Amino acid sequence: MAGQCEVKFEAGGQTVVADLPVGSGGGKRSVGAVMTVRYQADDARVVAREDDVGGAVLFLLLSGVAAIFLARQRRS
Repeated sequence: MAGQCEVKFEAGGQTVVADLPVGSGGGKRSVGAVMTVRYQADDARVVAREDDVGGAVLFLLLSGVAAIFLARQRRS
């Protein structure tokens, strides 16, 4: 089922089980596969695969550059 990929990891000395967000590539891996996840410091149940985070940062960066470019074009 889409969006039902769970990850289990240690954070703050406790075992955390969390769902990866819908659209994550985690479902392509076998059960028990090791992957790196990032989680929010104030709520370890909010997670994302590190592989997915890198793409998001690039997307946000390119979106920001495009917005600046368009804003400058409108002023001209």
